[in-house]
Amino acid sequence: MNAGDTPDHHHTAKDLFPSRLVRFAPLFGAIAVGMALFGYITGIREPRPTDRPHPASTTESDSAPAAVNYSELPTAKLRPNSKLNQSLAQLRFDRPGILDPVTRTEEMKQAALADRARNRAYDGAPPTIPHPSNGMFAATCLTCHGEGLKVGDRIASKMSHPYMSNCTQCHVDEDRSSLPFQDEPIANDFRGVYRAGPGERASRGAPPTIPHHTWMRQDCTSCHGLVTRPGTRTTHPWLTNCTQCHAPSAFLDQVEFSGARK
Repeated sequence: MNAGDTPDHHHTAKDLFPSRLVRFAPLFGAIAVGMALFGYITGIREPRPTDRPHPASTTESDSAPAAVNYSELPTAKLRPNSKLNQSLAQLRFDRPGILDPVTRTEEMKQAALADRARNRAYDGAPPTIPHPSNGMFAATCLTCHGEGLKVGDRIASKMSHPYMSNCTQCHVDEDRSSLPFQDEPIANDFRGVYRAGPGERASRGAPPTIPHHTWMRQDCTSCHGLVTRPGTRTTHPWLTNCTQCHAPSAFLDQVEFSGARK
């Protein structure tokens, strides 16, 4: 250390930068702050809305539908079947009036009975399901069979026992191609009881008795109501207490009192 040097000397900004550069430092700082402020204000400013022209209205002869906003896409019908409304309410046919005259011939009755027996092993057996069921629940079955439904010439009969919740426990698919033993013959000697015929009458003009058992057939409108086969439709659907005139069969609905005390 020389004699003229000071031991506690510190370097300042004037020692590190030229004096001319130090003179313009406030100006550079002001420019930087101004640019930052201008960028901030420009960034937070809302962009000017762009006026987009609305598409011209299309006619039925146009091949492409009109464009819609994104908010309208969920409700816009842009698919090829845009005019197709899939609703069971629209599939329901016009029911006959409760007081409309009923035309019923012997040929119509026999055709209805033959159609009814087509998917039953014997009279009284649960009918098979003529369409894929995929293990449907009772709520799904009641969609068509709750009150009865007709689509074209196909009739979905009203279910007479909606309180039974496991439909496929008794009703199986008519198409058994998926079963592993479909081609194997199953031997059995079971013989079902076929329909006995019309109900007996006590006298000419008297109400006929019910020619079948009524267990799980308590709702007569399932087969004889408004939405049913024409050959089995009742001529007086406004009378709702059927068993007041049509007595159940004493043979089919009888109960043995084998355990009753004497």
